[in-house]
Amino acid sequence: MDMSAPAPLDRDRIVAAAVTMLERDGVAGLSMRKLAAELGTKPMSIYHHVPNKSALLSLALSEIAAHIPWEPPAGAPRERMIHIAMDMYLKLTDIPWIVAILREGTNVGTPALALADQFITAANELGLDDQRALNLWRGVWYLVSSELQWHDSVAHRTDEQRSWYETIDPDSVAALPAVARILPDWRGYSAGFDLREAITAQIDGAITSE
Repeated sequence: MDMSAPAPLDRDRIVAAAVTMLERDGVAGLSMRKLAAELGTKPMSIYHHVPNKSALLSLALSEIAAHIPWEPPAGAPRERMIHIAMDMYLKLTDIPWIVAILREGTNVGTPALALADQFITAANELGLDDQRALNLWRGVWYLVSSELQWHDSVAHRTDEQRSWYETIDPDSVAALPAVARILPDWRGYSAGFDLREAITAQIDGAITSE
C-alpha cells in the first residue's frame, strides 16, 4: 500500500484546501483552476463536488464560522441582542478575507445562523413578532457588514486616494446648510462613529415602537 498516496477527493478536502488558499492568498487568489492545481487534480473534478466559486466561498466561510468561539450571550434580552451583534462584528474582523466575500454577496454560512436564532429569540422575548424580529436582525447585520467594509476600504486606501468628502467643492453644497456645516469635519465625525451606539439605538427604536 502506497502510504504517500493523496486522500480521495471529496468536499471536505476541497473546502480545507480552499480555506488554506484564502488565508494565504485571499479571495482574489482563489479560483477553481488554482484550487485544482493545489489539489493535484483537474477543475472538472472540483465541479463534481462544488458547483461554482460562490458555493465554494460559502462552504469555506461556513467551515470557518463553525470553529469561531462565539461568546454566549447572557443577561436581559436587550443586552443579549447588543452582545450578539458586537461579538459577531469583532469575530468577523479576524477573518481577513470576509469583506471580499460580503461584497460578492456570498452568505456567511449555516453556523452563523445560530447567532440569528439567538438574536430573534431575544427579540421575541421583548414582544417582537417574527417579522419584526427578522427585520431588526437584518438591519443590525447590514450595520455590521457595512462597518466591516468601511474599515477595510480605509485600511487599503493608498496615499493618492481620497474620500468622497475630500473631493467636493464646498461651494457646490452651499444650498445644503447641514452638509456645508459638517463637511469640513466629516472625517472626524466618520472616525467617531460608534457601532455599538448605532446598534443599540436601532434595537431600542424597535423595542420602543412595540
